[in-house]
Parts: sequence; C-alpha cells; structure tokens
Amino acid sequence: MALNPELKKMVSAAKNKYSGGNGKTVKPKDGRNTYRVLAPTSAQASWVPASGQYWADLGVHWIKADKNGKPLVVVGDCDTVYQQPSPLNTAIEMAIASAHDEDSKELYNEWKAKKSVLLCAVDFSGNTDEVIPLELTGTTFGKVMDLINVYDDAGKDITDPLTGVNIIITKTGKGLNTKYDVMVDPAPAKPLSADILSRTPDLHAFIAQNFFRGEEQKALNCIAQIAGIAVPALTGPSGPAGVRTPTAALASSAASVAGASVDNSAAIAAEAARKAAAEQAAAAQAAAAAQQAAPVEDPLAAKRAEILRRQQEAEAELAALSAEPAPAAAAATPAAGISSLPVSEQDAILAELDNLV
Repeated sequence: MALNPELKKMVSAAKNKYSGGNGKTVKPKDGRNTYRVLAPTSAQASWVPASGQYWADLGVHWIKADKNGKPLVVVGDCDTVYQQPSPLNTAIEMAIASAHDEDSKELYNEWKAKKSVLLCAVDFSGNTDEVIPLELTGTTFGKVMDLINVYDDAGKDITDPLTGVNIIITKTGKGLNTKYDVMVDPAPAKPLSADILSRTPDLHAFIAQNFFRGEEQKALNCIAQIAGIAVPALTGPSGPAGVRTPTAALASSAASVAGASVDNSAAIAAEAARKAAAEQAAAAQAAAAAQQAAPVEDPLAAKRAEILRRQQEAEAELAALSAEPAPAAAAATPAAGISSLPVSEQDAILAELDNLV
C-alpha cells in the first residue's frame, strides 16, 4: 500500500533533513545488521500523532568534567525533542564564550546535544525478533527514508509487516571515520504478525522516561561549577502534558551535585541582572523616542526671543520708576527701544546679537 500524500511529504522532508543515547535503544553494530522498519499509523498505535510521524528526534547532553571521563549527568535536549527554549544550550554557549584555553573550549563543545533519530524496528541481528527502538545517526536515517521513498515511488511499502522487506545497515570504520551503508536485503523476508504495529514501543514515552528525569538543574550546576559561570535559571514547562519535563528538576533531589559549591543563587542573580538591564534599555529607548518626537527649537530664534523679553522687562521697569506722566509729544513718539536701556545693558545685547550673525 502506498504512503498517504501527507506522510509521503514528511518522509521526503526527513530524507532531506537528515542527509546531513543511552537507555535501551539499539544501535547498529560493526558489520551487517538486519532490520525490518515499522511504520505504525495513529490508528494502529496511540503514540503516533495524527500527522503520521512514526519516528522521533532525540538530542542528549553528556556533561563531563573531563573529555575522556565518565559523564556526571546525561540529560535530554528539550530544544531538539520538544522545540522548547533550552537553558542548557544557553549555559553551554556561555561556557564556551568564557573558555580561557582550547582544551576547555573543546570540553565545553562536547556538552552540546548529540542528535539522533529513533525508529521502531524488528532486530534480526540478535537472537530474538523483538520490536526495539532503533537509534540511527541523522545521516543514516536520511538514507533509510530515501530507500522507503524510492520503493514507494515504485508502488511498494517496504515497512509493511506482511509484504515488506528487510533492510541491511552495514557499519564500518571507527570514530569520525565511521560509515553506515543502507540497502534492501535481497533475501526473501518472512511476514510478521498482523498485530505487531499495535505493539510498537511508544518512542515519545521512551525518550521522556530515559532522558527527562528531572536532572536538568543538576546538569546546570555541573556546567556552572566546571566552567565557573553563573548559569540561567530553569523557567517554564517543557514537553507534552503528562510527561516529566525539565520543570520537575526544580524540586528533584537529583538536582544536587556532590561537592558542588554553586547553587541557584547565582542563576537568580544573573536573571535579575538581565531583567534590570533590559528595563534600563527599554527606558533609554523610550526617552530617545520622546526626544526624537519633540519639535526641534531654532537656537537663533530662541536667543532673539530671550533678548526681546529682557528688553521688554527693562522698559516695563523704567515705566514703573517714572513718577510723572509722560508728555503728550513723548506719548505719540514710538518707544525708544534698546536706546532707553543703560549703556552697559545695550552693549551686552549688541554683543549677543553680533554673536548670532
């Protein structure tokens, strides 16, 4: 049966996206590994969303004090898994920026999330035919999606339990030179039980149970202690409803680190400083906007107005000091203006007018 159009788009998109843990996942071992990939629908497995996406993205932080040492804490990346802002990613970037030498910077880069993809599959490489969460690198998953897509274009669903075929993933090389080749198994595949899709493990629950166990604060404390920085505080929920998420870390006993001298006070202080800085920036921006909106005053006109005001005040003062009424001829004469002022004030006004020219 061919894929429905929406799911086919997702498979094609996944092929492009991924062409570039721990727990109980199964990873391909050295040599050949034979699997039957299973693609349950939302009607066959309650954990599959209405979109039909039968795989799950996984990101995991391995926080170590030494590059070759054992991890102090292993925790999921809520950005990769739940598309939620990650305080851990922020703290790791802060640590990298504060690194004083290349060795420290290399260690802090190792804390970044290691990303992979989970699928439900039957593993024929072992002694049992159980359904397992198969963990693949992004590139290998992209190759599997490409294979599914190519066969679907030819009218064949290789994930069908009854009529599908097995795939072979061959692992060669070590470390950075590790290579995974994907191909369809040429040997005939035996049909699987019709109800096997309803028995596929819930990949989302698996990720939540194994990688979101309330140890996010412990991871942040480790980062703070090793890198010597003030880490951001955990705020807000992450993940779907009913799943234990990073929020649980705030009340978890696992949040403590043996011998750690860093606590939440540094994170709280850093967050308060950040908010204060943001408020100051907003106030400065508002003041700048108000100043920009105010009309621009002509300095020359303002100075002239000031001189005129002073002249009028002097004339009013002279009029008040005059005890006798002015002669009729004088009343008909225009105001003497600046000439009626004392010589010293006339010189000062004239000097100011000269400066304005």
